[in-house]
Amino acid sequence: MSIPLRVLFVEDMEEDAVLMVRELKRGGFEPTWERVDDEQALLAALQAQRWDIVISDYSMPMFSGVEALKLVKADNDQTPFIIVSGVIGEQTAVEVMKAGAQDYFLKSAIARLPHAVDRELRDAQARRKQRASAQALREMQARFNAFMNAAPMPTWIKDGQLRYNYVNPAQSAFYGMTPHDMDGMTDAELMTSGGAEASREYDRKVLEEKCELHTQETVFDHNHNARILDVVRFPISGEGKGDMVAGLAIDVTEREQSRRELELAIQRQQILSSRVIEVQERERQHLARGLHDDVGQSLTALKINLETIKKTGSLEGPSLQNGIDIVTAVLAQVRSLSLDLRPPQLDNLGLIAALRSYVEQKSKLANVNGWFESSGHDGQLHHDIENTAFRIVQEAVTNILRHAKCQNIWVKIDRQQDQVYLSIRDDGKGFDIERARSNAISGTSFGLLNMEERAVLVGGSMDITSAPGAGTEIVMHLPVAPIVRRM
Repeated sequence: MSIPLRVLFVEDMEEDAVLMVRELKRGGFEPTWERVDDEQALLAALQAQRWDIVISDYSMPMFSGVEALKLVKADNDQTPFIIVSGVIGEQTAVEVMKAGAQDYFLKSAIARLPHAVDRELRDAQARRKQRASAQALREMQARFNAFMNAAPMPTWIKDGQLRYNYVNPAQSAFYGMTPHDMDGMTDAELMTSGGAEASREYDRKVLEEKCELHTQETVFDHNHNARILDVVRFPISGEGKGDMVAGLAIDVTEREQSRRELELAIQRQQILSSRVIEVQERERQHLARGLHDDVGQSLTALKINLETIKKTGSLEGPSLQNGIDIVTAVLAQVRSLSLDLRPPQLDNLGLIAALRSYVEQKSKLANVNGWFESSGHDGQLHHDIENTAFRIVQEAVTNILRHAKCQNIWVKIDRQQDQVYLSIRDDGKGFDIERARSNAISGTSFGLLNMEERAVLVGGSMDITSAPGAGTEIVMHLPVAPIVRRM
């Protein structure tokens, strides 16, 4: 079967063109051809269609093969071009080959034409494929570079010696460098010794076992901030450079911090839940002990006095006065128990009166100086805020009197338009705050945790300053109405 061939002859001799067509047909081609012999005709033919090959005479009266070659290459430098001439010297042949011609031969060797055309068509096809492959490679490289340059996660490739062979801008920016700066560097030049050694072990594992490896690592960035990274490593072929290890990292610092805070909150909630039960039982025991030991014994003594008066029938004497004294003591005991449970002033007169009364009573019973100060707007707050503020002061004062060994307690409340400022301060022995928080988490101490949770539950916050021998100050900022926190 003949091979279709679109061939353009640049030839001033019609007979020579016909002769070449005949040779092409003998060689197995089916030419579709046209002959031109000047510049204008050549340009028109090139515009009209694409040619598989151009065959040109070297020397013509109105044109030359070199001029034709320049025009053809300007139109499409992939079109094969063959020079055929009656006479051509070696030096001329070298020049036309340098100019871009694929082959040349004399008209006396016209029988070579089919073979030369076949070879040039194959070479042209190979050049087109090579050019297409190169273009595809450039486009793929451009897409890869665009993807890597835009990728927000650090990405890298290391060679078999674990030196950085490629890094994207996100990776180099993490260390405060450019990609070029990191070329050839190792982790030992970027990380702490422990981090670099761990990274090397992970890389070696990937290379030796040819496996994908997921790790979570703490790495310091160029600002010396510790960042938690989820890292994926995997082996790749280095195309003549041996096996290489590639990796990418996702910064999960904020996610891990949130997870840990959630775990801590759950742990604290569990502790508080058990604390609620413990406090309920302790309050029941305290109330029962107060009723049994104090009120019960006083009432028993009162009963004995009343029975004595009944037997004697006389209201004179010590029994009546003792009975009155016992009743007075019982009233004081009941009032103290009631105050511990919930002061009536909190419902009747509001937070300020309740706090003032509580501080005065507790400091007097403990034989310390109690100082109370209030400022800001008047009027009652939301009942949840008043309850929270009172319970915080109650918890703080109880802890101060139990542990601080102080001489003075200061309680100050300042109500502003949108928040309540509450301060409880003492001049006692102080304590280690971090140790107290650790004890709270472990479940051995609850005071700070209780106060902080009470504040957080209504949308407030707590700050505490203390040091051994320097006293303690607890500062609360509470909203004027509870803030509902949504998860």
